[in-house]
Parts: sequence; C-alpha cells; structure tokens
Amino acid sequence: MKKLAVGILAHVDAGKTTLSEAMLYIGGSIRKMGRVDRGDAFLDTYELEKKRGITIFSKQAILKWKDMEMTLLDTPGHVDFTYEVSRSLAACEGAVLVVDATQGVEAQTVANCYTAIDLGVEVLPVLNKMDLASADPDSAKEEIEDVIGIDATDAVECSAKTGMGIDDILERIVRDVPPPKGDEKAPLQALIIDSWFDNYVGIVTLVRVVNGVIRPKDKVT
Repeated sequence: MKKLAVGILAHVDAGKTTLSEAMLYIGGSIRKMGRVDRGDAFLDTYELEKKRGITIFSKQAILKWKDMEMTLLDTPGHVDFTYEVSRSLAACEGAVLVVDATQGVEAQTVANCYTAIDLGVEVLPVLNKMDLASADPDSAKEEIEDVIGIDATDAVECSAKTGMGIDDILERIVRDVPPPKGDEKAPLQALIIDSWFDNYVGIVTLVRVVNGVIRPKDKVT
C-alpha cells in the first residue's frame, strides 16, 4: 500500500477544512461530513475554531483510498500561523492548494504555496466552491499560473459542500504525489511536528519518521 503525507493549503475562508472533511468522508474515515459553517467540523476541535470558523492548529487524520493510505494534515490559513504550516509541510510529500474559484488567488495562498515549493513538496492546485454561480475557474487558473507560477491547466474543479470532484482529487494525489524517500535501514531520523496533552494517555507527540524505524516499546529521547 502506498503511504503518503499530504497537507491542505489555502487562504482563510477558501473552504480548506470543509474540503478536508469531504475527503475524509469520501474515503470512509468519518461517517458524517462536518461543515465549518455549521460548527460541527470533525477537524475543528477547539471552541474558538468552531466559533470563528478558522483553523488555528494543524490537524491530522488517516484516510485510505484504494491502494493508498494518506496522513492528511489540515493546516491554518491565517498569516499568523505560518510556522504551523511550515512544520506540517516539512513532513509531507504533497500539498493540495485550495483556491476559492469565486475569489481567485489571495495573499496567504501565495505565501503557503511558496513554502511548499521551497520544501520540495508536490503541489496540486484545486478550485473549490464550483457550486456557486460566481465561480470563475478560467480566471482562477490564470491567476495561479501568473501569480504563483505553477501549471493549473488540469486543476481539479470541485465543491466541498456538494462533494463534486472530491474523488478526482484523491485520484490525482495517488497519481501525482511521489512516495516517501526514506531508508528503513538507515539510522533513525525523525521530525517532531506537534505535541499535545491528553487527559487519558498524557503527552502525545506527532512524529514523522524520515529514516530508520520506531517500534513499539522503543525509548526515544
């Protein structure tokens, strides 16, 4: 099974978290697709995130699609959380760049995409909110190519709210995102992405193993 880590990038209000929820739903990871505008998004776990409809902390979830197992990282879209985005992207092979088809390329879209490119991450442009009458996919594609400088000719057109094009995004990830390049026989090398406290199990650390192997009961300093 092909295993990947993929980040979701976007400007605030481009529908990034709703798109992540739709991908998890289509992949069978969650039974009900949450929505940011309803305040029931599975990936928005903090009260302020639910109230304001914005992602503050990166979230992770496992998604399986055919012969692929993907770790999905939903990243913040606000300029104040650039560090969170860069840490998540450093652990990814690919990134889905979500552009609002009604608004085009916005400031944080550019900044986050350049971060991904600098880290050598494969960027897949996606046009969201295609269910809206004001959607202008041709102009959005032109902006992606002119402003960011990546090919958007075959950017997937989708709607996170209706489910349109979500399976096409997953197929594109399988096709275009390269597998990890790590060596299991090399000395252990890993990246700490995030950590948090859980009332039941204590401190939980999210780690991306780049080289080598971590096995159950191994002690790591």
